[in-house]
Amino acid sequence: MIIRQLKPNDFKFILKQLIEKAQQNPLDASFDVNMTVNSTEYRIKIQPEGCNKLAVLQAYQIERDEYGHLHELITDNNILSALLELLLRQRMY
Repeated sequence: MIIRQLKPNDFKFILKQLIEKAQQNPLDASFDVNMTVNSTEYRIKIQPEGCNKLAVLQAYQIERDEYGHLHELITDNNILSALLELLLRQRMY
């Protein structure tokens, strides 16, 4: 898990984007965001925190084949941080 602090205006914008476009399960405080990087699919679980912070709780790399799809849990904080940075840049620009 990683936590990133944003500027107040950036946090409000990202939170609005998450509410409008991300998937959220009932009674769940986090959002599931799907993104593709170099033809590889990822699902990132993001939870807004107080004081303009976002927490990446976990991420999965999704591989699809003729039998369905396989999820691989990503635990490396460097990769989680990079995925969050890419997500923020995609959503903000």
